[in-house]
Amino acid sequence: MNTNVVILAAGLGTRMRSRRAKVLHRAGGLTLIEHVAAAARGIAPTSSMVVVTGHQAAEVEQLLAPRGVRFARQVEQKGTGHALACARSAVADETGLLMVLYGDTPLLSSATLMRLRDVEAGSEAAATLITTTLEDPGGYGRVLMDAHGNVSAIVEERACSAEQRGVREINSGIYCFRAEVLWKHLGEMQPENPAGEYYLTDMAEILARHGHQVRALHVEDSSELLGINTRLELADADRVLRRRKTDELMLAGVTIERPETVSIDVQARVGMDTLIEPGARILGESEIGEDCRVGAGAIVENSRLENGAVVKPYTIVSDSRIESGAHVGPFARLR
Repeated sequence: MNTNVVILAAGLGTRMRSRRAKVLHRAGGLTLIEHVAAAARGIAPTSSMVVVTGHQAAEVEQLLAPRGVRFARQVEQKGTGHALACARSAVADETGLLMVLYGDTPLLSSATLMRLRDVEAGSEAAATLITTTLEDPGGYGRVLMDAHGNVSAIVEERACSAEQRGVREINSGIYCFRAEVLWKHLGEMQPENPAGEYYLTDMAEILARHGHQVRALHVEDSSELLGINTRLELADADRVLRRRKTDELMLAGVTIERPETVSIDVQARVGMDTLIEPGARILGESEIGEDCRVGAGAIVENSRLENGAVVKPYTIVSDSRIESGAHVGPFARLR
């Protein structure tokens, strides 16, 4: 079944305290929106993705346009439901499945999106949404279930009753819809909330009211669903992404001394039997071959090290190529 993806990325992100759009902030060496687009490529080609832009739309579109995605503009910020409606004319196909993601969730994995797609495709449900359980669900919409285990409604915290506030299963905001059913009923959303906005969360109750099933896919690791709203959360995401990268490299045969001190961007590549010493930084599109050494405190940025090359401690290598077996440094600057 064909899958289209809409990534909502129009907001400013006021809690970031920044003039830059939230999705353009970086974690692990890439912008937040680039991480989400990379995860989405696990389930759909870029030609089947639509990014909804708004604040600093030109900058976001310039960043992603070379990847071949489509764009839709949300000129007025009228909520998530309105943002999705803005994308309708840009979606390549109104049949099959439609997955809705947010541009500020950099820890989301392709594997989780594949699970979501497969659960929805293998069911009769009109939609499946990702949920998780939090010890402190404050600030999140609560997911309410009926007697059959279907989602009956998603209630935003400010609208929760005292009993509903005790529910710990929360909505991640990540959905997979049957596209034809979604587009048929999307216009039924109403801005009946204090903000006067159209909330995509209302679709669960709307679909249930029409007799459609809405299912929940529970994800145990709630950290994967983290949406970035503050610089503190951005720093947390950066740490997770860099830890994932060092773990991945060590399992692939790279020796990293004191990995908690090393900073490696997610798009960098490092070959087997290479040694990375404490405090090293490997940034950007760097490619490091096999049997190399990157010395303590060295910085390698957008550079290529051939097999057996050595960058000695506290050396900076930027936009350069180091031949096989060559030694650079220590304390050198090569640009």
